[in-house]
Amino acid sequence: MGAGALAVSHINDAGYWMFTKLAGLDVASGLRTWTDLTTVMGVAGFGLTAALWPLVRAV
Repeated sequence: MGAGALAVSHINDAGYWMFTKLAGLDVASGLRTWTDLTTVMGVAGFGLTAALWPLVRAV
């Protein structure tokens, strides 16, 4: 659930604003970067969960 919720983060997310301010980005480039970053993290989290699911079911 956490990976799925992370993948669709948007401009009203506090994490977006912290990332944008700390990275020194403007709103447009921060949104592009944040969207790409959270999408990759969400897909990677799903992929890891899907890969580990058969191992957990076997135990």
